[in-house]
Amino acid sequence: MLVKQGAEAELRTTEFLGRPAIEKYRRAKAYRLDVLDDELRRSRIRHETRLMAEARAAGVAVPILYDINLVENKIIMEFVDGPTAKHVLDKGGPLAVKVAGAIGEIVGRLHRAGIIHGDLTTSNMIVRDAQIIMIDFSLGGKDDGLEARGVDLHLLKEALGSAHARAASYYQAALKGYRKTMGRAAEDVIAKVKEIESRGRYT
Repeated sequence: MLVKQGAEAELRTTEFLGRPAIEKYRRAKAYRLDVLDDELRRSRIRHETRLMAEARAAGVAVPILYDINLVENKIIMEFVDGPTAKHVLDKGGPLAVKVAGAIGEIVGRLHRAGIIHGDLTTSNMIVRDAQIIMIDFSLGGKDDGLEARGVDLHLLKEALGSAHARAASYYQAALKGYRKTMGRAAEDVIAKVKEIESRGRYT
């Protein structure tokens, strides 16, 4: 069953060896030459799955990869059952503040490992058994630069601000978690977020 259809990929529920799973299929683009299109889709699958593996090695929970099919341009991965972080944050309460802090810790682990998620919306985080599972690394990359980290954290702040009424308290909780895992390096990134915001006010 189709779960989500984006510009580049389709997500469908399926099964893998009797287990509930998600199939992510990268669709062909008619405007590209077939050979180039196939290679680009394969390259993006390899890139995304490599980032997921590196994120897991860095202590970040991600869906288990069951199968990577470079012939059919699709990934089969674990189906993660649970509400999105967006849903939990919208409800508010102590659990929501705890989740916001955990999000900050996770982003810190990613950044410490040189990973940029690239799409830090709270819809790309699933809460299961008090653990946050990060999904959709398709816009991610490897970059340990201050600018890249600042942009990533700024995206999270914007996501919290646009989607949640308690945005300010959630962002502060997220920063507390971020500082916990990033240590002293966190302050430079947080300062970069403020710089990025100031640029936006004058453009």
